[in-house]
Amino acid sequence: MSDQKPILEFDNVSFSYEPQLPEIIHNVSFSLEPKSFTVIVGPSGSGKSTILRLAIGLDKAQAGTVSLTARTRMIFQSGALLPWATVLENVLIGFTGLTVAPEEQKRQALAALAELGIDALAGNYPRALSGGQRQRVGIARALVSDPELMLLDEPFSALDIETSERLATELLAIAAKKGMTMLMISHSIDDAVMLADRIFVFKDGVIAHTVDVATTRPRKRGDALVEHTIESVKKLLPGE
Repeated sequence: MSDQKPILEFDNVSFSYEPQLPEIIHNVSFSLEPKSFTVIVGPSGSGKSTILRLAIGLDKAQAGTVSLTARTRMIFQSGALLPWATVLENVLIGFTGLTVAPEEQKRQALAALAELGIDALAGNYPRALSGGQRQRVGIARALVSDPELMLLDEPFSALDIETSERLATELLAIAAKKGMTMLMISHSIDDAVMLADRIFVFKDGVIAHTVDVATTRPRKRGDALVEHTIESVKKLLPGE
């Protein structure tokens, strides 16, 4: 374990939407070290997305504590873009709450789009974009605030396999370049093993299993250790 202070920590956290309803997560504890990549997998309703909502403050824990010490942004499914705003205008939303001059905002926004290979689309509207392009816009919007922690909610779920793999590779490169910590929710065990340092398997609102992924990156499908890890994690999930 590193002696660096965690940038996100859950300490015996429990949450339910109403006091009389069952808890969605129960006594969950974990911490994220800087520059780590953690993926949460599990069946629908197991509490995965609730972790992200609690981390970013959209929901408040009924018990336990959530400690966050990092600039944090979230990437949603399909980019979650405003349909009436251009690509550039959507990215500029990422500066909300920051004191950055308008011209500098535009410069940084275009630079983020260029880093993701879509600066030529700055004047387009979301309806004219492919799924992968929309997701890249969402990533660019998150990047302009220079976050230390990135939360990703099923970022590849609406994409085809080829686009998903390409975007995942780009995301890993950006995370390494900027030294970001990543916490991702995914329904894909393959994506989790290809990306993560550590995988949490959620079941019935608790972390039922923790899997450390020891293979170095970049990882390749077909590699014996990678395939073994994928199968091992799948066996930990209900119904597998």
